Amino acid sequence: MENQETRSTVNKEMLFLEEVKPVVEKLPADRWDKIFAGIYLLLGIIMWNCLGMENFTRGLSMFSVLYVVTVLVYLRLKKIPMTGEKIFWTLILLGISLPYSFYSIFDFGQTLMIFVTAAYWTLAVTEGLLWKGRTSSWVLLDGWNGLIALPVLNFFCQIRLIFQSFSNKKEDKKDWRMVLLGVVISIPALLIIIPILSQADMGFRNLVSGVLEALGEDMWAFLGRCIVGILLGSLMFGTLYGGVYKRHVGEEECIRFHEESGRVFRFVPDTAVLTFGVMVSAVYVLFISLQTKYLFSAFFGILPEAYTYSEYARQGFFELCVIALLNASFLIAMNGCAKTPRKDSRGLILENLILGALTLLLLTTAASKLGMYIVAYGFTVKRCISLVFLIWLFLVFILVLCYQKKEIPLVRWSVFTGAVLFTLLCVLPVEQLVALIPYHPVS
Repeated sequence: MENQETRSTVNKEMLFLEEVKPVVEKLPADRWDKIFAGIYLLLGIIMWNCLGMENFTRGLSMFSVLYVVTVLVYLRLKKIPMTGEKIFWTLILLGISLPYSFYSIFDFGQTLMIFVTAAYWTLAVTEGLLWKGRTSSWVLLDGWNGLIALPVLNFFCQIRLIFQSFSNKKEDKKDWRMVLLGVVISIPALLIIIPILSQADMGFRNLVSGVLEALGEDMWAFLGRCIVGILLGSLMFGTLYGGVYKRHVGEEECIRFHEESGRVFRFVPDTAVLTFGVMVSAVYVLFISLQTKYLFSAFFGILPEAYTYSEYARQGFFELCVIALLNASFLIAMNGCAKTPRKDSRGLILENLILGALTLLLLTTAASKLGMYIVAYGFTVKRCISLVFLIWLFLVFILVLCYQKKEIPLVRWSVFTGAVLFTLLCVLPVEQLVALIPYHPVS
């Protein structure tokens, strides 16, 4: 009887032990994931050294090419196919980063765009974007995921995969890999212990000081670069791994949101939304009617009294561009918060058409002012950038009007056109082209 009770107790304990999950679950991975987890350690170090080059722009450009090649090799080995959209974003990334070695008209702005585009491109090629692995209305959240969320939330995936690759091997005392693993594990502990012991004994402190002097400043600078590079490698690998395995991507929530037509945000009554739209549109109509004499004078090349060409162009151009961006945010808010979806609300469709048309009218006046300024003083790089930005705004609001009649991927096409226009400004020799355009100064 005692033996049966003992056996029963032992069986229950064994069953309990089997059901207990490990503190850190094993990450899904194949051999290529583990190999590239190690490669990304080196990639991070190379990145930091490239960014530390005397010619920063050339270093960033060179690393961008290396990064693209590394990720594409990984995708090839993982048998993840390339699609038209992936090729598009690959060309955009290379188009922004390659010319950076030679010249740039954006300075810091192009550096920022390279990092943002590289993060977004990584999710695009690994099919880690929120909506069916494609550019969609979730583009801002996708950008946040690629640049911040996935790198941080998957930061420890790299080291965990490296540990998993070691743990799968036989624990042989003569295995050099186990020795190397022990050395790596001991480094953080030694960094804590040695300074404390140095404070406790003068002889040990002198010994440590002698060792540090023998290593020299260059060695410590190299070690510092390696540590920062390893951290960067972990962040980059976190984005790659998170995109491939949909780790912390949240794709299911987006699908559920789409199926429910975004009801969670549709809390504003239709009447309130339409009233808001009518009030905003009425203000624009009043502004246009009061400023007709000055607002449209640029169409006819007439400069208002008490204005110079520079003052007249600058006073209206930038303000009207800001108004266009605000109107875009108003349209997003109106269509996202109204209780009735746009396709089922004729009033909302009509208001979208009115606000979109008024915005195009205001953008046309901004273009006329800029054109008048260019005719008077000629093309410059900044005026060229302003003109391209204005063209993009025109395209966006033309798409807004088309969207009211036909279901088109509005955000997707807007992002694509913006990416192409920005890339063209990076690829084309804008300074040389601007210099070739003749102009006749006004007297």
